[in-house]
Amino acid sequence: MDLNLTMIIIIILFGFIAAFIDSVVGGGGLISTPALLAIGLPPSVALGTNKLASSFGSLTS
Repeated sequence: MDLNLTMIIIIILFGFIAAFIDSVVGGGGLISTPALLAIGLPPSVALGTNKLASSFGSLTS
């Protein structure tokens, strides 16, 4: 998998959008998981990444 600068910027942007929506109404994984799959991550890695992010969100709340 080759990540160029454009893909990294897009993923960071989607990450901020997902975090904002998750903090306001919940369900940020509905944005972050398809974004991770769109850049070519295997489903198991995308779901694991999403679960780790949601675990840290729950831990800090």
